[in-house]
Amino acid sequence: MALALARGLTPVVYGDVALDDVRGGTIVSTEEIFDHLIDALQPQRVVLAGEVDGIFTCDPLLDPQAQRIAEITPETFDAVADGLGRSHGVDVTGGMRAKVLHALAMVQRHPTLEIIVCSGMAPGRVGGALSGQEAGTRIAMQVRGRRVST
Repeated sequence: MALALARGLTPVVYGDVALDDVRGGTIVSTEEIFDHLIDALQPQRVVLAGEVDGIFTCDPLLDPQAQRIAEITPETFDAVADGLGRSHGVDVTGGMRAKVLHALAMVQRHPTLEIIVCSGMAPGRVGGALSGQEAGTRIAMQVRGRRVST
């Protein structure tokens, strides 16, 4: 992974099935993979691309009244937690709530890290998020513009 970065490449990782000594096999989420990588790579930004463009007050594929949440921090999590229920499909990794909790744990360990959750389906959205354009939902220690102390 470090060699790919050194050569100017953007690594793409994703959750997958992994062999395990307890059950024989298990699902490893994208967030779990990033959790192991960020300690060694120390990225400034992680982009999680999914079906919808960010995190919403409820599932936007089921409820047209869903509102996108621009930013989530440890301070604001409780205010949005109730809407982070189940996903519209089967998700053995815990759905959006688990994704957000895992992301918050990563930014708490690495206070200058920001995690962007955006659409991987909308043309240009991932590239824009990687280059720092506002996209989807930003998960960080502090609201954009506030100084993060390390």
